[in-house]
Amino acid sequence: MAWSRRQFMQSTAAAASGLVVARGREAGAMPFDAAAWPGGVPPIRLDSNENAAGPCVEARWAIGGAMKQSHVYPFRFEGMLASAIAKHQGVTPENVLVGCGSSEILLNAVLAFTDARRGLLAPVPTFEEPARRARQLQRPVYDVPVRADLQVDLDAMARHVPDAGLIFLCNPNNPTSVALPLDQVRAFVADALKRSPDIVVLLDEAYIEYADGAGVATALPIALSSPRVVVSRTFSKMYGMAGLRVGYAMGQPAVLERLAAWSLPMSVNTIGLHGAIAALRVKDLEARERARNAEARAFTVKRLEALGTRVPVSHANFVMADIGRDTVAFAAACRARGVAVGRPFPPLNTHSRISIGTAEEMQRACDVFEQVLKS
Repeated sequence: MAWSRRQFMQSTAAAASGLVVARGREAGAMPFDAAAWPGGVPPIRLDSNENAAGPCVEARWAIGGAMKQSHVYPFRFEGMLASAIAKHQGVTPENVLVGCGSSEILLNAVLAFTDARRGLLAPVPTFEEPARRARQLQRPVYDVPVRADLQVDLDAMARHVPDAGLIFLCNPNNPTSVALPLDQVRAFVADALKRSPDIVVLLDEAYIEYADGAGVATALPIALSSPRVVVSRTFSKMYGMAGLRVGYAMGQPAVLERLAAWSLPMSVNTIGLHGAIAALRVKDLEARERARNAEARAFTVKRLEALGTRVPVSHANFVMADIGRDTVAFAAACRARGVAVGRPFPPLNTHSRISIGTAEEMQRACDVFEQVLKS
């Protein structure tokens, strides 16, 4: 039986309420099954930087409509998404490579741009998947600890450039939440390209849409002007589609061709493609979501700082709070009260990464944080 738009929206609203309690399947995240939690009560999941709002209404409608095309191979729609991204970003489709989330882009970059001699250069802590893949391939990994203020130590990274084939720079950085201003990124990239004649720089901008001024902006113009720079993006964060696995890279065609050589054919599914295309057509989506996140984040920071924690300025949909105690014990105590926070990120052993949920979730979660930190 065909569904009306109203019936579909009622069903997706119900599904969305389920998604709120089901968030949190990042590697090392707490169990999905609510039965594993105290009293069998669904938890507040603030452990995987998922978007509490989920996909926009327009994307949900497109996702439902795409179900009837599930029998169609997704290659028929990949060009449509690349064109939609190109229009949204002000580039050409040749400057876009779609992937299964940004994860496929990051992992394939390790395959494409490192080898047994020239490895991966990255700050630590940062998003771990590129370094994990490099180590699996037995390729060198040069870890450069972040500074005491959690900012990436660009001067220390620069010293390792001659030994690397790929620089991975996540900006804003996950898990620290801080971001480098564009002028610093531009200067670092220019210096790296001069130091090494064949190094490639991968700038992961999974959270850039959440950036709130202070000179923080996309490095896309740098990628468009250099054949050795790639920018990666995802629909998992701002667009609330982590479960659909849609991402993309942007850069000059030559460097994207090197990446594409490692891509899995048809890695983005038909439903995800249609959801992403629909979301890009919503002109005020990013502004609305940025404002919603900023309000809930500001509330959370205020509550945490009132408890004596130190919270750096976040440009993401999470914060990295120095709680002044062992983060494993803190996470366990929060879990016992029905709130999941991020896993440990050594060497930041007194810092807890806390994703930003809905306003209601953050009010409840902050009450738990207060109970734990005052105990």
